[in-house]
Amino acid sequence: MSMRRRPALLAASVLAASLAVAPAAAAIPAHAAGGPASAASAAAPAADRAGGNPNSPEKLVAAISAANLERDIRAFADIAEEHGNRAAGTPGYDASVDYAVAELEKAGYDVELEEFEITYTETLRDEFTQEGPVQRELPHQVLTYSPSATAESAQLAVPTGALGCTTADWGDADLTGRIALVSRGECPFAQKSTTAAELGAEAVVIYNNADGPLNGTLGAPSDDYVGTVGITRALGQELVAQAAAGPVTVSLDLEQLVEQRPTVNILAETRTGRDDNVVMVGAHLDGVPAGPGIHDNASGSAVTLEVARQMAKVNKTGNTVRFALWGAEEIGLLGAAHHVAELSQSERDAIAMYVNLDMVAPLDHQNTLGVLTGDFSLGAESFLQEQLERDGHEHGPAGNGGNSDYAPFVAAGIPATGLLSYYDDNYHTAQDDIENVSITSLTHSARAVANLVGTFMHDTSSVNDKCNAGKSGKPKQC
Repeated sequence: MSMRRRPALLAASVLAASLAVAPAAAAIPAHAAGGPASAASAAAPAADRAGGNPNSPEKLVAAISAANLERDIRAFADIAEEHGNRAAGTPGYDASVDYAVAELEKAGYDVELEEFEITYTETLRDEFTQEGPVQRELPHQVLTYSPSATAESAQLAVPTGALGCTTADWGDADLTGRIALVSRGECPFAQKSTTAAELGAEAVVIYNNADGPLNGTLGAPSDDYVGTVGITRALGQELVAQAAAGPVTVSLDLEQLVEQRPTVNILAETRTGRDDNVVMVGAHLDGVPAGPGIHDNASGSAVTLEVARQMAKVNKTGNTVRFALWGAEEIGLLGAAHHVAELSQSERDAIAMYVNLDMVAPLDHQNTLGVLTGDFSLGAESFLQEQLERDGHEHGPAGNGGNSDYAPFVAAGIPATGLLSYYDDNYHTAQDDIENVSITSLTHSARAVANLVGTFMHDTSSVNDKCNAGKSGKPKQC
């Protein structure tokens, strides 16, 4: 379901009365608007869209404002501070939607809110302690979609030389009343949880196979899981060593709220350009409950807003440029997946390129920006690389790990590229705050995207031959 947006902000939730359908048609695909875009989508631009006509790659790059980017990302930081986080299904996400929609409308766009439902989870009570052979609290993270669990003075069970992916890994042991302790690796977290449940375990603790905390998701809701938490590799190895020497007892008291809630994607596009040849830029707007989500991914959201803001000043484009801010990426790429699933085949074929932005403002001590490459990128990444090199910004290739919102597009045969960070010390923690981003890196990322968009808004012939060849053998209009 999609909803048209009036200029008034969302008051309290995405279902508030301010979401009533406006009379003007939104300039987004027919599948989302419920029909073809009308002549109203070519209405005169807003009065504040002054500032020249950045109608070339060079002009669009030059138009990118570091001050705007910093203002945007600080606004998201303020929202997170006020609401605690910006996770999907929370007031912090709704406030982030309010801000983004207001900025897009101020630039002159008709904005569409595309609604979908998520399974919202929130940890209401969470205590994990060890009673023997030592007494202490055990630092941990609750995995997304974990159910509630209660186990008092339960003995840890460790598989011998295996990772707990199958019942055979446990020698078909009976884990009734016990808590399973397994390493990350070889199979999804969800499989480790369901295997432990099948053997009667009260819960499963998964320790990392690399440095740092284990944050993750079970992928989707299921009645087949037991309570599932993650711990560091160091703590896991310590507990394994203790269990080898004798019984280790722990208690877990975990209460989870699980309910269906509505959330939205945000869509806006240029008022001119061919609708059968679309260049799309997107980033996920949601964060995680554990922290403000400023690098991940207020940074990508800020770049999307700034490129859209400057694109609104272009008086005419040859191709449509569409902007998206996705909901619920952090719990399974749900917003982007919903959007792609709702597209008809002709609407998918009309997208010449999707550009994804996820964690695009790394600090100097972090690893460099990754530029998404692969057969699916059709060489479009070169426009990102060229501008990063002109700005003297290090970058490296990043392959398709399927871990961000480009994945549903690639799976549907839509070409994609983008920017993402290889690594962040503060990933999915309370420390992912305004101090965790570089405005210089953020600006370089925005300039790189502007170079690509500034080229493709008029001409996608650089990928035309590869597009026409088509990965699936079907012709593709570029």
